[in-house]
Amino acid sequence: MDTVVRGGTVVLESGQVRADVLIRAGKVAGLFDPRKSASFKADLMVDASDSLVMPGGVDVHTHIGIQFGEFKTRDDFGSATRAAAFGGTTSLLEFAFPEPGEDPAEAVERRIAQASGHAVIDFGFHAAIAQHADADALAGIERAAKLGAPTVKVFTAYRGIMMLELGDVMAVMREAAKARSLVMVHAETEAIVERAVGELRQRGIADARHHPLARPAVAEVDAARSVLRLAAETGAAVYLVHVTLPEVAREIAGARASGVRAYGETCPHYLLLDESVYSKPGGERYVCSPPMRPAAAARGLWRELGTSLTGVHSDHCCFDTDQKKVYASDSTRIPPGLPGVETRMPLLISAALGGRLSMPDVVRLCASEPARLFGMPGKGSLLPGMDADLIVVDPRARRRLDGLHMATDYTPFEAMEIRGRIQTVIANGEVLVSDGEWAADKKPAGRYIRRRRLEA
Repeated sequence: MDTVVRGGTVVLESGQVRADVLIRAGKVAGLFDPRKSASFKADLMVDASDSLVMPGGVDVHTHIGIQFGEFKTRDDFGSATRAAAFGGTTSLLEFAFPEPGEDPAEAVERRIAQASGHAVIDFGFHAAIAQHADADALAGIERAAKLGAPTVKVFTAYRGIMMLELGDVMAVMREAAKARSLVMVHAETEAIVERAVGELRQRGIADARHHPLARPAVAEVDAARSVLRLAAETGAAVYLVHVTLPEVAREIAGARASGVRAYGETCPHYLLLDESVYSKPGGERYVCSPPMRPAAAARGLWRELGTSLTGVHSDHCCFDTDQKKVYASDSTRIPPGLPGVETRMPLLISAALGGRLSMPDVVRLCASEPARLFGMPGKGSLLPGMDADLIVVDPRARRRLDGLHMATDYTPFEAMEIRGRIQTVIANGEVLVSDGEWAADKKPAGRYIRRRRLEA
């Protein structure tokens, strides 16, 4: 079946061009001058007149159907990937946290089975090591890489739940370097957080309004510096997730300049929100770790995009208002994380339409660079031969972020007015969304992405 996306402006990471897109057998078969493609006889014609045609988003940081303490996120692979598609994301990566008795590779296999037959877009997984980096866990890094999961997540925070001591982080990095796997790090120094929390409790102010004080900026800066030093020592490639501070971004840039393969991402909520949200009614709904920072930090992060920070990802974690309210008086017990898999691309597209960055920047940050770094050579571009994952955006539309499809009852960006509307979403050549409505009538066809290892 041939599909032609006709009349639009195609956005590549290198720039924009007026072209029609020919899709054949699930791949981009070519970009053509509209005058030459007028004679094409296609099985399906998608009208992209006066619209932007962009690669589908690649979100490498999501949490779907996970248990955190006594709380479980409200979504599953069906609902989360459907919401992602509505938001213009056509590939995502999630985490395989081992259950008791599992090594990282076994956790990856379990999660692949859970997603298969339910995900409507392509998906992959990161391995993870939590609490203890014993011999079986370390050996699982190589086994996970052989399964197509050449990334491993570690935490320097959440003692007793996720945290590894720095010696264990170093051991993970050594094994990851051998396996040519990327080490992803949640970087906050737990001892600093614990001290801050203890002092707030003594003063009786450990509620959500004081959440930024419970996880201070110095905890993130200190952990980032330690992790980057360990990467330099071990030769591992390291990726700092959800960076909230321009100071941390500059640490990444400095490490990279000295020869460390160091990378970082931030999230839309750190770019577009600030710590004032915690003082609003329902401030507990914004609790995430690390927390939002002062407005000056958010402004500084924009200047780091595309240099020290090569990706903007959702860190999607789909709790709802009732779950957030349970421990509103103690921010350390509120389930951390924000729903965002559906809003990431619309927010960045809106920022580009408003002149804050270019549309090719959006492609680089949300599609092409993540696909390249995380070993997905068929994703993130509309050049011939790539997977036919694309979105059609009406740049003239204005709307509020409501009527969303995530399995929760709120968004941290509610009532925010944005520019642009995603009208059509195509994944692997199949139309999932047409004119803003769900159009897929087949069973979920998302495929497991077997990713490549880092270059030696």
